[in-house]
Amino acid sequence: MIKNVHDVIPEIAEGVRGGNGSVTAHKLLDLFPGSAIKSVGIVRLEPGASVGEHSHQDEEDFYYCISGTGVVVDNGSEHPFTPGTLQITRSGESQAIRNTGETELVFLGALVAGLEI
Repeated sequence: MIKNVHDVIPEIAEGVRGGNGSVTAHKLLDLFPGSAIKSVGIVRLEPGASVGEHSHQDEEDFYYCISGTGVVVDNGSEHPFTPGTLQITRSGESQAIRNTGETELVFLGALVAGLEI
């Protein structure tokens, strides 16, 4: 399977998970049947926009910063989110993210099924 972000129509949502402002997502993969990969996409937050704190159960999520600056909340603890930063949320953990910069915050997000250990 090959997907190009330039071929994907972006989805825009307001107040995602209780956050502020608009979130634009270019979903490269969404709920792919028979795969541990549930979704993959490029997410864009305008200055001041955020995704509210939320937890994951029986799945894992990660955010990888491509450009811009922000703060990611990992289990209630805030950390700088700058290009090259990876944040992983395991099953039972929580995350949130907000753009604290002057430009758009762009990151890759992926959601995968949790492992049964």
